[in-house]
Amino acid sequence: MNDQRPALGQLRRDAKRLLTSARDGDRDALDRIGPAGAEHRLADAQLAIAREHGYPSWPRLVRDLETMTPTTYAAVDWRRIDRVTICCFSADGQLIMADESDGHRIARGAVYSGEDPLLDAGLRIPLQELGFRRQGTHVVAISDDRRHALFWVDGYPYTGDRPHATVPLWHGPADRAGSLLRAQGDGALADWVELADEHRRTITDAELAADSRRLLDASYLRSGTVEGGSGFGGSPADWRAAREQICDVIEADVSFLDIGCANGLLMESVVAWSAERGHLVEPYGVDHSAALVDLARRRLPQWQQRIWIGDALTWQHPDRMRFDVVAVLTDIVHQRRHRELIKHLLDNVVAPDGRLLLNSYSGDPDLSAVNVLRRTGYPVDGETSRPARGRPDDQPSAWTLNRRH
Repeated sequence: MNDQRPALGQLRRDAKRLLTSARDGDRDALDRIGPAGAEHRLADAQLAIAREHGYPSWPRLVRDLETMTPTTYAAVDWRRIDRVTICCFSADGQLIMADESDGHRIARGAVYSGEDPLLDAGLRIPLQELGFRRQGTHVVAISDDRRHALFWVDGYPYTGDRPHATVPLWHGPADRAGSLLRAQGDGALADWVELADEHRRTITDAELAADSRRLLDASYLRSGTVEGGSGFGGSPADWRAAREQICDVIEADVSFLDIGCANGLLMESVVAWSAERGHLVEPYGVDHSAALVDLARRRLPQWQQRIWIGDALTWQHPDRMRFDVVAVLTDIVHQRRHRELIKHLLDNVVAPDGRLLLNSYSGDPDLSAVNVLRRTGYPVDGETSRPARGRPDDQPSAWTLNRRH
């Protein structure tokens, strides 16, 4: 980072002193800020300071000089946050910016009244600014006035039905993005991109899991629909059109384990949809969130003894029971741990000759079930049909057989 630029806090104090001196009739101050007799405002003093430092306006100065201090979620008073800057990264670690005729742009904006900065603004702003759909959200830093937060999010360019921007996008490494931003006069943004990228590269698996629980618990638990409580934004008909193809993996009466079951809606749905196809399904569920497991048990009391708290990378049934079909999302862990996840589930959870079904709802080709299996060296033994809703970024689910006996 460039530490040779003037400190914004000092310039704010200089502007206030300049205004006081001008109002007291100091000739030097009046020469700097404007003629005597005018009703001088703080904005006039700030403009004078900005121009003395080579900036056309005070907002342009702030844009280049504002500083951030690393922080944690717990250390922030979220009621005070009124603006956010969000660095968007794709699954391969590339930063994504708008690439327009007037320069490159990072997702940033105001937090609206009634919005939660993480849950609401953290989702809305990347969609509005870049057409980017966030998956995880990670707190990086906070401004000196404690009102402006910096996040990084992982996700993918969005092609769904929510309102979103359609703009040219730049993809590349964060250090290159920093150089481009500094060249166009956005020194502060360049610093923040590099700070966010350092956080992204050094975040631990435990921190990723905690961030995921924080986001999903709050989002799912506050939803007013059963679909929303399973992380889906749509009607019951939309849910079926987006998920029923999962039943293509079921070709007989089976036990079915949903890893990352949330409120249990997929368990419930697979039982009903499979029955329509003539198959009896015995459902089970696991989720890393105690709050969501409690919700699932309350919703589905008939199956409350079949739903457990557990980590997808380590969980085993208490009595070492194995399951005929095990369903898991490809984004339930970071992609660097996909091979570990698949091996654990085949070794300890999927029954011999059973099927491990990978699902991907993100629209990111790198996280598609077929690509994850191939990249980790496992055979693709079958694929479902594509979701009936017909969205262009929808991917089929895919399974591999457990050949370990």
